[in-house]
Amino acid sequence: MEQDFKDRAQRRRRDKGVADGLRLKGNEAMKRGLYKSAKHHYTEALESRKDLLAVYTNRALCAIKLEDMQMAIDDCSRVLEYCEVFDDGYGK
Repeated sequence: MEQDFKDRAQRRRRDKGVADGLRLKGNEAMKRGLYKSAKHHYTEALESRKDLLAVYTNRALCAIKLEDMQMAIDDCSRVLEYCEVFDDGYGK
């Protein structure tokens, strides 16, 4: 069981590294105005780690730029839900 905990922790660290790399690629694409590419990178980052709230807000911004308002609403709603459950509300 202890080995399982170690394996999971190692996998989470690896997944976070992958997600951070994809987030940075998305940020670069956003700076260049490549919104579809940025959205793709952010989506891939979220497939690696679903708890990166900044990536949801970044993807929501892409969705707004691409006029996909439903995705923007969904991503912003997810951030608010996570904050309410895990961060004692969204007053921060």
